[in-house]
Amino acid sequence: MFINISHKYKSNNFDSRKKKISFIIIHYTETKNLSEAVNLLTLRKRKVSCHYLIDRNGKIYNLVDESLRAWHAGESQWKKSKDINSRSIGIEIVYPGERTKTEYTKKQIKSLINLTKLLKKKYKILNGNILGHSDIAPTRKIDPGVYFPWKTLAENAIGTWVECKIDKKKLDKDGYKEFLKNLKKIGYPNIKVFSENDQNKNVVDSFHRHHLSELVSKSPQKTSLLKSIKILNLKNILD
Repeated sequence: MFINISHKYKSNNFDSRKKKISFIIIHYTETKNLSEAVNLLTLRKRKVSCHYLIDRNGKIYNLVDESLRAWHAGESQWKKSKDINSRSIGIEIVYPGERTKTEYTKKQIKSLINLTKLLKKKYKILNGNILGHSDIAPTRKIDPGVYFPWKTLAENAIGTWVECKIDKKKLDKDGYKEFLKNLKKIGYPNIKVFSENDQNKNVVDSFHRHHLSELVSKSPQKTSLLKSIKILNLKNILD
């Protein structure tokens, strides 16, 4: 597969990798346009960067070589893996942010799918390790947001997604604890199973943002629990 990638812009915000590449992490820039995004990702004082940047028109830019450790994930974790920057390829998408209720463009998603397929094959990355920034840093981040089409990616054999019957029944205490345990098994960090604190709520929102966007900022329902079980079963097959 040939992908046209521009090397017009480069970021000096990187250092050496310490781990093997095993993740792809998807972000949005929270900027109005490409120019603002490039400025954000190349200014030394901001200490932020990524490997690839996808503009609204679908054009792909390589800002940091894949062999180097770009600074896109920050403090983050998935299962027992920390230092996600060392373990991942970071892809930023030019997008103004979830709160603007803006849709991603079809050209952006097509380019993302093509690029991710290439990277997935090159580094033998598991679908369960293709994640959003909010998955690996749920107490800090919400990107790529509720308008990101995870289902479309899954239809192209990228990432983890399952359909689930809707059941709006609220979880009881035991169901909620089981749900939190499942999120921890899936890979979500920062969970305290025997506590009902804001940190847990952020992690639940992160799961909902990825898998059940209509439930963001709402209490988990039986659907949340059922979907977490289905994802665990799927991951056991895929991994």
